[in-house]
Amino acid sequence: MTSITQSKWKEGSFLTALTLVFLAILIGLTLIIHRFPLRWDVTEGQRHSISPQSQRIVKSINRDVLIRAFFQEGNPAKKKAQALLDTYVYSNPRLRYTFIDPDRQPAQAQQFGVRNYGTLVLESGGKTRNVSSADEEGITGGLLRLMQNKVKKVVFATGHGEKSPNETQRQGYSLAKGLLEKENYRVEEVNLLAGGLPPETACLVIAGPRKPFFGEELQDLKNYLAGGGSLILLLEPFQDGGLTEWLKSYGVTLSNDILIDKVSRLFGGDYLIPMAGSYGQHPITEKFTVATFYPSARSLSLSSPLPPGLRSDVLVRSSSGSWAETNKTKVEKGEATFDAGQDRQGPLTIAVLLTLNAPGNQAQPLGSAEKEQKPLKGRLAVFGDSDFAGNGTFNLSGNGDLFLNTVNFLTEEEQLIAIRPAKTPVKPLSLTAAQAKVLFWVPLVLLPLLIVTAGLAVWKKRSRAR
Repeated sequence: MTSITQSKWKEGSFLTALTLVFLAILIGLTLIIHRFPLRWDVTEGQRHSISPQSQRIVKSINRDVLIRAFFQEGNPAKKKAQALLDTYVYSNPRLRYTFIDPDRQPAQAQQFGVRNYGTLVLESGGKTRNVSSADEEGITGGLLRLMQNKVKKVVFATGHGEKSPNETQRQGYSLAKGLLEKENYRVEEVNLLAGGLPPETACLVIAGPRKPFFGEELQDLKNYLAGGGSLILLLEPFQDGGLTEWLKSYGVTLSNDILIDKVSRLFGGDYLIPMAGSYGQHPITEKFTVATFYPSARSLSLSSPLPPGLRSDVLVRSSSGSWAETNKTKVEKGEATFDAGQDRQGPLTIAVLLTLNAPGNQAQPLGSAEKEQKPLKGRLAVFGDSDFAGNGTFNLSGNGDLFLNTVNFLTEEEQLIAIRPAKTPVKPLSLTAAQAKVLFWVPLVLLPLLIVTAGLAVWKKRSRAR
């Protein structure tokens, strides 16, 4: 073997060895980055990161969580949801996610009670939690509730002709019960007069009572609210369950009427099924963009001013085309017409929420400094209809979601409601003329020229060596 051949062989072997070392370094770095990924968010306001509060919550999760995201293929929102889920997985590798097309896999959608595109189902340790919005507030709130070791208790009152969560017929609440249990609630029934409320009741539901409550029961309800309890009243027209005077002590007047809404006929409904015309600015309804319908509903009104220690929020109003009919006979005969002298024109209040400060605390307006003390608060939600959450109409548009939202709010802690991702306006990048020239010449001209020059120099050197 000549000296020139030996030299070329040594040079080739050296280059091969360098190439192998270089590839080994690249593979090693790739494995390290894959195992320990690093991300930097240099945007103003950290627009591509979750809030520090959410990060603390996510990093505290110490068990595996699987997130099933139900999106149609090609849905533009899927890409945004995936980017956000990647951020959560980056914060804690114990979180995993998978996308499922409910149209192609309807059995899975039915299994997890998914009714809308964009729903996330969070699962861990055999428990599931459905999240209706794939945003930071929804995901972090869902994770918080999923990680709760204590099952919250929702109790339905019985003994006065109320609708039962165990009833599977049209008037029953079995659909609501099933979804509440999927969200990690324990649903029970109780006769207040016989045994009182079970310990640690998170929310009491009284759905459509036909017979009046006894005085002892009314006092128990008052004590329950005063102690920070949560109560949902769903009352039918011309049936108050003996609660009219009791509600007046909280500033709520039950009108002796039934709502008529001929706008509902445009949606194929009956004129006795008023449609929600607007929703209040409240966490229960602030992101509500779907219609809700209320078969045979009555109107409510709030006193002004409210009794001391109370704060009110209107949740639902009827449409402007509705009115409150006071002549029950005309309604039964199908002859109801608007009477300007007796009937009230819509929009009319269908649902309200009252917040009560516990004894010893003075009511504070929203946004006051005293609100930071977070006193124990009772909550009372009053609906002028009970059928909207029954089996017959639970899956009609947003009816079921409204009922579940109300239960969720009444059983959540304040820090869960307060979670809000930072919102920073997008600012375009503006360059001066000099900056634009640098941006053009350096990457597009100078760097390629340097690479070509280096290549020519190496080629010329090898040519001389031969």
